[in-house]
Amino acid sequence: MSRVPAAATFAARPCRAGLAALLAACLACGGGDLGSPDPARRAAAVRAAGARGGADALATLLVAQRDGSAEVRRAAAEAFAARGGAEGAEALGALLADPDATVAAAAARGLAGMPDQPRARGALRVAYADASPEGRAAIADALDAVGVSLREAVEQEARTLWERNLAALGGRGPARAGAAEELGASGRAEVVARLVPLLDPARNADRALAAGAARGLGEAGDWAARPALEGLLRSPDPELIEAGAGGLGRLGDPGATAALEAVALASSGRIAAAAADALAALPEALEVGAALCEVAVRSADPAVAARAAREVRLREADCPARPFLARLGRPGAEAALAALGELGLTGAAAEAAAARLLPLLDPARGDPGLRAAAARALARLGAPGSAGPLRDRAATLSARRAAALGRPAPEALPAGAGTAAARAGARPPTGDGDARELGALLAAAGGLRAPGAEPLLLEAVRDPHAAVRTGAIAGLAGLGTDAALRAVAAALDDGAPEVRLSAAAALGRAGPRAVPALARAAGQAAPDDGSWRSALAVALGDAGGASAVAPLTALLEGASAPAAAFALGKTGAPAAVKPLVDWLARPGSLADAEAIEALAQLAARDAGPAIAAQLTADRAEVRAVAARAIGRLRHEAAAPRLEALRSDYHGRVRRAAVEALSRLPAGAPRMRR
Repeated sequence: MSRVPAAATFAARPCRAGLAALLAACLACGGGDLGSPDPARRAAAVRAAGARGGADALATLLVAQRDGSAEVRRAAAEAFAARGGAEGAEALGALLADPDATVAAAAARGLAGMPDQPRARGALRVAYADASPEGRAAIADALDAVGVSLREAVEQEARTLWERNLAALGGRGPARAGAAEELGASGRAEVVARLVPLLDPARNADRALAAGAARGLGEAGDWAARPALEGLLRSPDPELIEAGAGGLGRLGDPGATAALEAVALASSGRIAAAAADALAALPEALEVGAALCEVAVRSADPAVAARAAREVRLREADCPARPFLARLGRPGAEAALAALGELGLTGAAAEAAAARLLPLLDPARGDPGLRAAAARALARLGAPGSAGPLRDRAATLSARRAAALGRPAPEALPAGAGTAAARAGARPPTGDGDARELGALLAAAGGLRAPGAEPLLLEAVRDPHAAVRTGAIAGLAGLGTDAALRAVAAALDDGAPEVRLSAAAALGRAGPRAVPALARAAGQAAPDDGSWRSALAVALGDAGGASAVAPLTALLEGASAPAAAFALGKTGAPAAVKPLVDWLARPGSLADAEAIEALAQLAARDAGPAIAAQLTADRAEVRAVAARAIGRLRHEAAAPRLEALRSDYHGRVRRAAVEALSRLPAGAPRMRR
């Protein structure tokens, strides 16, 4: 569930009659500037009244703490802090819930100066749960100042969230689904008993609530929920099947392997993809690797087969190539080709597989889609013996395409290619399928660095079809010559988005020498084009090097901020630390988790204090990432706050805190007294 601060409409509370009376009294006492339309003048009047003291000043401050201007409310907080006493503590406690972070922080600082006031401690503990990120940080500091452990506020927050989510689950409307998911995220022992009944269609007809409960059970981490989640896989509702698969993936019980494998093989599209993703999320186990291999072999969906095969390779599981090769020429051949390219075959095994695939390039066999899939698989296999045939087939198809479009044939074709094209009596290749086949052939020929391919590829970047240009760009990047990379850089200005994206990704693989072209494109990208800016950030991170830091720092804005933060970590440059630390210090940052992860990847020990400040973030995922990063950096000074997070509402945060504490120089967490 999303947090809704208890005082989201703080400045508009319905106390108008009382406030009017107080305002009249204040004006009568010489506080006429409180009625000024200028917030600065009203704030000055509040400070003056606070300095005077007395009963009249109290009336002024009570009016000011509900002013529509944050500047005025902040002045009231400062005045109440100076006034002190029980009245001041009570007023500052109310201001902790102010929607403006600076006002809440001023109130927390004021309470920090009142260590002898019991109300100060209680107000700080209670306000922590609903405060803004800046307010939470200020409250944590204030608790330290008054001698109260942050753990008390964290435990109070956990109780508040649990009760709030229970109440929402027992209510009505769409909030129930979010409440179910949040209850599961708590990881409490009683969660399974509360959520499992919601998966039973005989007891709950609300499919959104059932899906939320499935996600919650996955987050809960209790393997006792597995049978109920597996039951959702037999539902006729695709949304519930996806939710069940996702829940099983998050749950991480290898016992779900057989059920997920069955769904991946019996389904297609989103459902099959969800089952394959869930299998990939399960921990390494022999049965999981075997199931992924089976999905890769038998799935008819190229994307699902490739996903499963890629995971098999990453796990180094046993999955022989023979079954994939046996599917060639049969239904599902494209899926087999997609998977074969992901298995990571090398040496003699790759050459043997390539020999079986080369006949599929024959235009008399299959359709353009199958031939394109064969070309992509050959490129991934990387067998040098495939380079020449791929180049020749690309040259022949290019010549035929040029003739069909009334354009001159490409220059410097391999010997005999133009003659072969002239003799070919097949349909002129002008359709999308033929263009995509040619694009795949060009990418493969360049990727394998086929001799004589460069002129062919340079000519193809001028083709009117985006698929041909995209393939040519990928092939030129594979060649990696100066002329080839200049053509790839020029494609960053192509009118087709897919060509630009291909060029950016290709330049990322070219290393630091491609940074100037990517930086130029980043500087010219429209501020509202988040997808393009994000793609450029990814490419700059892949290119790496210190020269990528400046353009990536410029991309730390808007929708591209998460990608840019993560990419700064990938550069490995020490200069990337400062912009990431500065980013974390900004209020309302959208990429905190990515920036923290990047700093940990950079092993930036000096960033320990900046990361430790995120242990009080209002988003559980940020607290968990910050805790893990503290452990990796071994930042001992954060140990007290990590100890507090052992009482966090969210199970993932508690686990991250315990793990981080065990990695600190002081060793494993101590037992609480």
